[in-house]
Amino acid sequence: MGESGAQSWPEIGVVVCTRGDRPEMIRETIKGITEQDYPGRVTTMIVFDGSEPDASLASDDAARPVRLTTNARTRGLPGARNSGILALGDAVTWVGFCDDDDTWLPTKLTAQIEAVREHPDATFCTVGSQIVHADWTRHIHLEKARVPFADLLDGRQPAMHPSGFLGRRDALTGTAIGLFSEVIPKGYGEDYEMLLRAAKSAPIVHVADPHLLVRMHAQSHFAGRWDVIAEALQWLLDRYPEIRTSRRGFSRLAGQVAFTRVAVGRRGEALRWALRAFLTDPREVRSYGVAAVAVLRLSPTWVVRTMEARGLGAP
Repeated sequence: MGESGAQSWPEIGVVVCTRGDRPEMIRETIKGITEQDYPGRVTTMIVFDGSEPDASLASDDAARPVRLTTNARTRGLPGARNSGILALGDAVTWVGFCDDDDTWLPTKLTAQIEAVREHPDATFCTVGSQIVHADWTRHIHLEKARVPFADLLDGRQPAMHPSGFLGRRDALTGTAIGLFSEVIPKGYGEDYEMLLRAAKSAPIVHVADPHLLVRMHAQSHFAGRWDVIAEALQWLLDRYPEIRTSRRGFSRLAGQVAFTRVAVGRRGEALRWALRAFLTDPREVRSYGVAAVAVLRLSPTWVVRTMEARGLGAP
């Protein structure tokens, strides 16, 4: 493992945001963090967003303390994550993030710190995961040790899940990267936006092996909120005009916007966006999905579930 002893390993803080409605899952999440084989100190900060802290989750363990706080910033996931980052304090060198329904494998932090040590300029690191569905389990591969900004213009990388994010705290609280965006509409796509910003600072270090279990639920927080999704996607296109230089990236976002429009019955607008997606890159499957919903009158929800079941990602 290279250097030994807790003193040679940087202190890590972990931010877990919750609304307090998944008590059993969050206990499993905390267990996965506190049982890391990482030799250094790991502090878990549970951030309650819109609910009262559950004091039974706290722990004063010297090497693996669990602390509680509330979201003191904008309501929602970005503000809650930022509250956690700031509450951890300056003693923490790296900050990890985990959703309250996902689980870290014991090797996760050690693998990531060993990886970033090989790149002195590293400010952000991600890790492979096992996606756990009710009917299947899948490891989504990304065989790259470093992911530059240009690669992320092609679109969100499913292998770079936010429960595997690890960022230098001074980069997150300073100008190198910055905190999570609290102005992106309703917080939709804040993880992808963070990756774009982090990769501008320095190529993101990626550990390909899976050290994380991600639960895929039947319905996400944004399921059916088509107007919110459309607004956030167009915000991303305005905030990162570089996406338009990527055929794959622009066609993907255009296809997503098209799908949100057809889902609310705005067929003309949907077909215009779908045509943009198709003309930019005919391989963009969402343009075909939009045509199917618009012409064949298929259920948008059925199309979403069908695409997810085939590992194509949600429209």
